[in-house]
Amino acid sequence: MFSSAPVTDNPAWLSLLGDLPPLRVEVTADNLNTQDARVQAYLAYYGIHFARNPGLVHGFGGLEIAGYRIATHYWLPAGAKGTLVVVHGYYDHAGIFGHAIRFGLEQQLAVVAFDLPGHGLSSGDRVAIDRFDTYADILAGVLERLQPVLPQPLYALGQSTGGAVLLNHLWRYPRQAAHWHRIALAAPLLLPRGWILGRISYALLRPFCRRLRRSRSRSSHDETFLEFLDQRDPLQDKTLSVQWVGAMKDWNAQFRAFPAKETPLLVVQGTADGTVAWRYNLRQIRRKLPHARVALIEGAGHQLVNERDDYRQQAFMQIHRFFFDN
Repeated sequence: MFSSAPVTDNPAWLSLLGDLPPLRVEVTADNLNTQDARVQAYLAYYGIHFARNPGLVHGFGGLEIAGYRIATHYWLPAGAKGTLVVVHGYYDHAGIFGHAIRFGLEQQLAVVAFDLPGHGLSSGDRVAIDRFDTYADILAGVLERLQPVLPQPLYALGQSTGGAVLLNHLWRYPRQAAHWHRIALAAPLLLPRGWILGRISYALLRPFCRRLRRSRSRSSHDETFLEFLDQRDPLQDKTLSVQWVGAMKDWNAQFRAFPAKETPLLVVQGTADGTVAWRYNLRQIRRKLPHARVALIEGAGHQLVNERDDYRQQAFMQIHRFFFDN
């Protein structure tokens, strides 16, 4: 799926980070930016060059939303039966979500994927954010800007922090969220594993430190994926933002203060997840969303959309059932 070529210090396509062409919503062959050689190299590097498929249109570029330039993709298959909106997690970006994009396209859905602020090819202080509300504001802006080309109904898939973004959007943008036909959260984030000690460290370090060195990722059983993250993905940041940790702490308190909702949604969770405090997170989600369904994937890790084949297939099977089986 991903390129096996070694990373150079500065691959030519990485210039897109500061020079991303604007995304035009009108779907015509001459305004989708995908003929740019840098874009072609970027798509090939991450294995998301799905527009080579007959009848599939791919638009890519930047949307100016809330003071950020947001790197945004849409894939539109002929005769699309709806749209899947994919929201990635912390440290992630659209480039490594090829399995989720392919899942949507295989269901004959259009797919929207974008890089959150400070992630991937989007602008912003790297992997930092003032509050999680900003992430949901970006999602709302993407949906508003792309509304003219998005086939209905709308489906949503959020991984980890992406799940938190969808939850935030569900409460803070109720009119827009009413258009979600189905929502699936994969290992959604409220608090991380080990937060009891983590919050002490956060309180001690916050006055003196802006960033901490990131440890090696163990979020998946797919060793090829983990090696790519650690060694060959130039869009992976190597630090943890202390500001982001504070925003995450505030997000947990904000979620706990939300009133309960009757919205049905799906939570898919691996039981070997060492990244989030998943038992705590599920308890809180069930309190606020009593009609939520929970599907546990025995032995699966955190990065469900990029897990080993057997775990990933179980996760997508649960999502498929929830989306399409009545």
